[in-house]
Amino acid sequence: MTKLFAAVAVAGLLVGGVATTAGAAGPGGGGRPGARVAVQTAASTIGVQPRDLLTQLKGGTTVAQIATQHGVDPAAVVNAIVTAGSQQIDQAVAQGKIDQAKGDQAKQKLPDLANRFVNEPHQQNGFAFRKDAVQAAAKAIGVSTDDLKQAVKNGKSIAQVAKDHGKSADDVVNAIVNAAKSDVDQAVKDGKLDAQRADQIKSKLPDRVKQFVNRTHKQGQQTTPSTTAT
Repeated sequence: MTKLFAAVAVAGLLVGGVATTAGAAGPGGGGRPGARVAVQTAASTIGVQPRDLLTQLKGGTTVAQIATQHGVDPAAVVNAIVTAGSQQIDQAVAQGKIDQAKGDQAKQKLPDLANRFVNEPHQQNGFAFRKDAVQAAAKAIGVSTDDLKQAVKNGKSIAQVAKDHGKSADDVVNAIVNAAKSDVDQAVKDGKLDAQRADQIKSKLPDRVKQFVNRTHKQGQQTTPSTTAT
């Protein structure tokens, strides 16, 4: 299992977390525009290219560490992301894509999300969670990952595939949750996650994983779990 895939899945510790709120201006709140804005804003504030910033983030360096290396106060990066996110949310409200109440709620979450984006490591992303969760599910069901992914692409939920093979959805949920908790605990031991945050993540795992296991997908659509905090 890849370290911290559970943390990413539940809390959105990579740009997805910021995208949830800052990306409200994106069609349907998909978050990708917000992720792009967060990375571009951080890179611009620090004085590096976005692609170089992303490369260092994938290597385990935090945005705060990169900022410090370039003589920039990490707090300045947090503030810049909050400002950019707020502007994007205001634009979404003005364009009628979200209502004012939703916009205000989103902006309230921005400081915390931006702070986490800047100060926490971002070694993994939603794809890593999807891959690891599917592997854990396939093992619990007793099928290959390729067969499970194909069944899901054909419109079945993971729960339905489990039932077809005499397994319950709860069996699969528990397998994924247990693997994820193990990764979170290891992340705490490695100093990549504090104990309080780990407890918050683990408390949300069962519901998030249950949604992932029971979700159905249109044919050809990727199996993508929820990777954002609410």
